Amino acid sequence: MVTKDLEPAPAVNPEFRTYVDAAGHQFEYALIHHRGSDGLVVHLSAFFGPDDRHRVNRDQHLGYFHRLRMLGSDSAHDWLFLCDTFGAHHNGTYYSGEAGDLFVERAMLEIVGTVLAERGHGPERVVTVGSSAGGHGALVLGLRLHTAGIVAISPHVDLDVAARLCGRYDEVAFACADGDPASPGNYPVTRRIGTLLGSWPPDSELPRLFVQTVRDDVGVYGEQVLPLVESWRSHGGAVELDVRVTGGHDAQYATRPLLMDAVARILAGRPIDVGSYQDDPAFAATVLRRPFSLRFRRRLRLRTRYRALARRLGRPGAPLH
Repeated sequence: MVTKDLEPAPAVNPEFRTYVDAAGHQFEYALIHHRGSDGLVVHLSAFFGPDDRHRVNRDQHLGYFHRLRMLGSDSAHDWLFLCDTFGAHHNGTYYSGEAGDLFVERAMLEIVGTVLAERGHGPERVVTVGSSAGGHGALVLGLRLHTAGIVAISPHVDLDVAARLCGRYDEVAFACADGDPASPGNYPVTRRIGTLLGSWPPDSELPRLFVQTVRDDVGVYGEQVLPLVESWRSHGGAVELDVRVTGGHDAQYATRPLLMDAVARILAGRPIDVGSYQDDPAFAATVLRRPFSLRFRRRLRLRTRYRALARRLGRPGAPLH
């Protein structure tokens, strides 16, 4: 499913920049500055694929900047859009790195630090945002930077679980030191969020967390999101949870008005009214069906990944039904 917000976002004019780390890795990012802005919102792109419609940005910038046009026009904040183009398929590493080296995470921290210094914002005026793999990156960056808040839409949390249940074996294996997502020895990568929570200073307040999730998001809702919420609260953190019944892993309920409102409320220290997000038409979206060609390619790609995983596990490949 795809969604169309009820009101289109105004046009934006981002500044595209490149950061190169000491090893020569190149990272593109997009920055939008609004005069008089009260903070910085850092958005981390999700995985992209051959059926993605952001082809122009992908060709120009080795990736795409998810929700740039959707959110960047909100003049209350500065916006920073990040993208991870490394990995097994040059499609992302969950903002981690390669073979246990978290070089992508370090680069993201450098980029955000540079922008904060330029714009004069402190981490207490920062909110990180992302969905799926971008949600994982938003959680990690929010914890590393001690931001005001995190907005995570159907986030992949435990990467060993994502590799096993969400069709992301290749992406996670690429990030692991020995290439085995299931090995406890790789928990510093695959359980990065749990590691950061476990070492959180007891005298420091966790970032405020807003999570939107869907009950039928298999491999994510019960297996990853609910344990995250429980762990966050057990460490004294504030969580506002928006649970929908159906919709799978398409982030269809994360509309422009909803995301803008959640960010604004976090930065203002005001409570989020989850009920209004679910019931008020102002936060709704028109749900559309993907074109058949896109649905067919997605199904074919998932079947290919399933068969590859079955071969690794020593099981005969079987088609998806």
